[in-house]
Amino acid sequence: MLALVNADALYPQEEIEKIWKEVLLYQFHDILPGSSIKRVYDESIERYQVIYEKTEQLTQQAYLAVAQKISVAEVKNPFIIFNSLSWERNEQMKIDGKWIDISIPPMGYSVIAGDKIEKSNEDLVVTEDVLENEIIKIKFSKDGTIQSIFDKEYKREVIEKGKVANKLSIYIDNGDAWDFDINYDEKPCDSYQLESKECYVDGPRVIAKYVYKYGKSQLIQEVALTKGSRRIDFITEVQWEERNKMLRTSFPVDVYIREAVCDIQFGTMKRPTHRNTSWDIAKFEICAHKWVDLSQRDYGVALLNDCKYGYKVLENTMDLNLLRSTEYPDADADRRKHQFTYALYPHNGDYVVGEVAKKAYELNIPLYFIKGNSSEEVLPKAKAFIEIIDGDLIIETIKKTEDDRSLIIRIYENNNDGVNAKICFNFDVKSVQLVNIMEENIEELLIDKGIVNLRFRPFEIHTLKVLI
Repeated sequence: MLALVNADALYPQEEIEKIWKEVLLYQFHDILPGSSIKRVYDESIERYQVIYEKTEQLTQQAYLAVAQKISVAEVKNPFIIFNSLSWERNEQMKIDGKWIDISIPPMGYSVIAGDKIEKSNEDLVVTEDVLENEIIKIKFSKDGTIQSIFDKEYKREVIEKGKVANKLSIYIDNGDAWDFDINYDEKPCDSYQLESKECYVDGPRVIAKYVYKYGKSQLIQEVALTKGSRRIDFITEVQWEERNKMLRTSFPVDVYIREAVCDIQFGTMKRPTHRNTSWDIAKFEICAHKWVDLSQRDYGVALLNDCKYGYKVLENTMDLNLLRSTEYPDADADRRKHQFTYALYPHNGDYVVGEVAKKAYELNIPLYFIKGNSSEEVLPKAKAFIEIIDGDLIIETIKKTEDDRSLIIRIYENNNDGVNAKICFNFDVKSVQLVNIMEENIEELLIDKGIVNLRFRPFEIHTLKVLI
């Protein structure tokens, strides 16, 4: 953003490179999966906090550099909302203590008035055992599990009849940090005990807040449903103090398919939902990045997450591994406070029609806002710096080139489709090159009125070098 707004702005390349290399050190294969000794995590967590704060500082400086070029004159209590994703986002956002319905263009920003009148929320319902908006109705059991999720738009039940969802189960786990028993779920499991419950409305959201207790551990979870949204959020905080235990949640859904679609970097992968062969049995636990989806042609359900990547998908049940507490090689592994969010997303059609990937990105990358106070009018009050036209693509990365002041833009196709896309640059561009991962020129692309035409094969990644 700095480079787009002000060619003379300083790009903190040395600081970014230093931070990135330290992050890569902590992504070493014995650190990343939790299979190192205690000292490694004590030291890496401390350093993660330092580099996280530094990254947040650099991010804020970049956004402020853009905000200073945007006039907010005649806007009451102005805020500038930034969208770093490559599609328009229409969301409810809480700003300065008020909920506001906003629409932000792709790869861009919009100025909004902080005193904007909030809309009526007459479509929301909250009772002791029901949360409901105009699309989804959730019914809870007495113990906090979910006995029904009804899709009012498509008139179908999401949860398998006779089953409950979001059961927080605690299994015996005598494995080490590398492995656990394939038959762990055949042994009796424990459950958190419900201590208290509170249901309330917060602007456009209805929330059921549960407090659970198990041994020395406490779990606080807010189940939240927002006006106009299909996504059911499970905002969770756990003080985890267990040993040789594993915490999981599960969602038996009324969808039947032989393969689940799993999110991976720059694409998706299908994995079996059955155990017909020894190869299938070996996949009793599978990995996925931001989501797993079970879809028939007419309807599907996705389980999204913001940091939990161990799934088990068997027949029509999606199960998510939330926490473990192994004693080797770290005798105190993960015994601390944890905060994470997962979400259930019922949708029409398959994962492509339901735009599951976009919803998962939005869960992981919230909109960013800052207070506006500039009178300089270089930029309009709303702008998309880059737009994707005629192609459902994802812009994954924007950075400065290693050797000059051009931009590197990495784009990929995520739906297993061939796409003839138009990429529109809403700023002055001198040239656009198709380059390889080493930023070496492959082909000079024709640019006409800021638009580049580019062909993508299924799951193909293209890297563009943009001279401004």
